[in-house]
Amino acid sequence: MRKARISELMDGYGAEAYPMSASHAADAGRVAALTMRKLGLDAPDQGAPTHAMNEHTNDEHTNDEHAIDKHVIDKRAIDKRTVTGTRRAVPDDGRGVPERNAHMKKKRLITLALAAALTLALGIAACAAWSIHTARQSELRAELGVGENDASGYVEYDVSGEPDGGLVLLSAASDGSEQRIYVNISPISEAEAGAYMDTVWYGCRVDGTTIGGNAVPALPVGEAVASGEMSASVLRSAYDAETQTLTLQCFLDVNSVLQAMQSLGTETFPLSVQMYADGLLTRSFGPVSFALTEEQLRVFDFGHALYHDEELNKDIELVGLDLTPFGAVWKVNYEGAAELQGGKYTDFEPYRPWCELEDRVMREAEIIFSDGTVFSTGASLSSCYENGTVNLWISWLKAIDISDVQRIVLGDLVLWEA
Repeated sequence: MRKARISELMDGYGAEAYPMSASHAADAGRVAALTMRKLGLDAPDQGAPTHAMNEHTNDEHTNDEHAIDKHVIDKRAIDKRTVTGTRRAVPDDGRGVPERNAHMKKKRLITLALAAALTLALGIAACAAWSIHTARQSELRAELGVGENDASGYVEYDVSGEPDGGLVLLSAASDGSEQRIYVNISPISEAEAGAYMDTVWYGCRVDGTTIGGNAVPALPVGEAVASGEMSASVLRSAYDAETQTLTLQCFLDVNSVLQAMQSLGTETFPLSVQMYADGLLTRSFGPVSFALTEEQLRVFDFGHALYHDEELNKDIELVGLDLTPFGAVWKVNYEGAAELQGGKYTDFEPYRPWCELEDRVMREAEIIFSDGTVFSTGASLSSCYENGTVNLWISWLKAIDISDVQRIVLGDLVLWEA
């Protein structure tokens, strides 16, 4: 047989599960040659026949130019019934077939050298895949401010195993209303990654149901991406070309997922990620088993504080605030809230000032920490009317330390103080 190339050996050992870059393959080839030289062997040319591999591939049918010594036992002449269940060592008087033995030893050493190179090559590819997962976890931890802000509700997952359908769970956090999940998907070509928001989009789904959510490349917190620069930003910040891995941030509505889990009768659900090109589903990754993460919550009671807005000449009752490291729900009430939130009106104009007041309260209220820093939640993303209260929900990307809140104020009105 000819000396197998590294790529050919990988095909034989299922190496397609560990895609190797050209540099990795070259490294593996150099390791094989170096290993063989250290063993005192000459690395044969890539395409030339190897003497050690051409000779004596089958002991029973070898026609060696050296006669076998009469003291060497001919196994074919022994009655199988006589040797059943026995193992006897054949004595070596030193007059065997040294050239043949040397060839066989050389063949085994070459095989071992190639196997070592293959193992290293597979190991390099597997290590590269594992490294991108751990690197992304570390980057996300820093980007999201998890360590310095005591975000105990933020969960990281074991990434040492094999990906399920090209999908790897990195981390997750819940703000009570929305489950945020960070994942890696592969293989994704550079062209596909760079086409995001042009012809390619992503989504996530509770597999086997109609419940799904959005999935977007995990870009740095606070990074403003100008029109026409999305491709470069994704390739720079969320894509690894060497392993063809793209990092995504998935969003699922907690209440919808709870309903799906109830219908499935399980405490976990199968999560999958979809890629769409030109509006058509082209690929699905996963599924992996996922359980909703616990909500890290701090509740502030404002005692039904009343705030008067002079510009709008409206009063709004501030009931309380449910605060998590990544989101909040402001609880308020005002005249006509049930009609506005329930859509029970024919003319929106009389209710417009109340919508403005909702947003103004959330933007201007200040959450103050022990070091004097101030945080504002910003205006709501959604709202609902429940048990006589309007719940205004908002989320953000970087964690805050909810255990360090000292005061909450709105103008001159102190809503809460430690």
